[in-house]
Amino acid sequence: MRLLIDENVSPEIAFSLRESGHDIKNVSDCCKGCQDEKIAEIAINEKRTIVTFDLDFGELYHHLGVSSVVLRLRSRDPIIVAKHLADFFRKTDKRSKKQT
Repeated sequence: MRLLIDENVSPEIAFSLRESGHDIKNVSDCCKGCQDEKIAEIAINEKRTIVTFDLDFGELYHHLGVSSVVLRLRSRDPIIVAKHLADFFRKTDKRSKKQT
């Protein structure tokens, strides 16, 4: 999956997702400090899903159609977050394969 990792997500999580085979781009590398709308524009243009803790991206989905995974976990511990994301993407991948 092509992902755009927001600045509020640990680099350790981005590393873990990359190791799992995902195509990762970090906001901190390409447009550090950019407004959410600019990040959404990049995600749309590059066909990436944003991974973030920022609830505003849920709103931007309604306005711009940008795909996002908005993390709402009790912990921001990179190991725990990476495990939840790996489980989520594994289940999502299985569902998409069943539909084809």
